[in-house]
Amino acid sequence: MSFVTLKAQIKSKLESLDDIQEVANYPSQDFQGYPAAMVRSNGNSSDYETTCDNQEIYSFSIILLQPIKGTMSEEKARTVMEELCDTVRDAFDSDEFLSGISLPADRVMIGIRPTVSEIGQEDEGKFIVADIEIACRVQKTI
Repeated sequence: MSFVTLKAQIKSKLESLDDIQEVANYPSQDFQGYPAAMVRSNGNSSDYETTCDNQEIYSFSIILLQPIKGTMSEEKARTVMEELCDTVRDAFDSDEFLSGISLPADRVMIGIRPTVSEIGQEDEGKFIVADIEIACRVQKTI
């Protein structure tokens, strides 16, 4: 199991959502369509459950971007972001085990869940941005 495998599946899940126009797996503000999303690896921790099982937690941020420009007011951009946060959280809530993910034989997906969400402004007020933290739990047999 690695960040790469989980990140690819998270990105794929985001790409399946009609409300997101483009998804990147690296930090960017240069998208062809908005709202856009980025997936960022944050960290990893583990804890031994028994002498033969280790529970690993992989942490990611899903960063959603909506520019404030032209006819889109800050209020409208914020509403778009609030609705998109619900859509993203619901997508992961309804697919807790990341269907379609291929794990090595010694690992089992325990679940993925969105944790903290924050909405704010970035780049001197040019974007409304949401940051959704995702925790992926994997059981590894030692």
